[in-house]
Amino acid sequence: MKKETVTLYIQSILAGALIGMGDIVYVYVENHILGSFLFSLGLLTILIKGYPLYTGRIGYVESWKDLYKPVGGMLPTIIMNFIGIAVVCSLANASRLDLSAVGAMVATKSAQSWLSALFLSWGCGAMMYIAVNGWRKTQNPLTVIMPIMFFILCGFEHCIANYGYFWMWITGDGFSHVAERLAQLPLGFNLNLLIMIVGNALGSLTFSKI
Repeated sequence: MKKETVTLYIQSILAGALIGMGDIVYVYVENHILGSFLFSLGLLTILIKGYPLYTGRIGYVESWKDLYKPVGGMLPTIIMNFIGIAVVCSLANASRLDLSAVGAMVATKSAQSWLSALFLSWGCGAMMYIAVNGWRKTQNPLTVIMPIMFFILCGFEHCIANYGYFWMWITGDGFSHVAERLAQLPLGFNLNLLIMIVGNALGSLTFSKI
């Protein structure tokens, strides 16, 4: 494997890790307005560093090949993003932080209808495109912070962030109870996560292509 490919995969993992740190601060801080503001630091850092994040790049695909090509494609990008956020959010439970509030979040996201998941993820995709496009044109942090706070405070669904909440909940009782937690996971979560991946893409593409 070429060095450039390895570097791109590592950067994609780090992008997921940064969103994971945003998950941690949002769950840990009781004030949701403050939590959403601090969450935006993750995307801002990703944009400054140029790391690949699925929800930040899906709006810029030009062809079907951009979805699955091994270097820079959306499929390897989202897989690496998932790895990065899963590791960070799982290890957070080994710390002294109280992240138990994530349980209610996972339950709510699992119980919603598919239409709710699709619309809320569409809205998130739109805000993500607005944030990334705004940064590319202005380099102004506010163009990133405002859309991120907007989608978080509205309860819009970000597929990468939600995957982190999932792992935060799964490892909440320690790694020895992962299998038990997986057995308790509502079927709706897995289905809604797939819908959110599509919805995030549709939201971004709506505003990037029209």
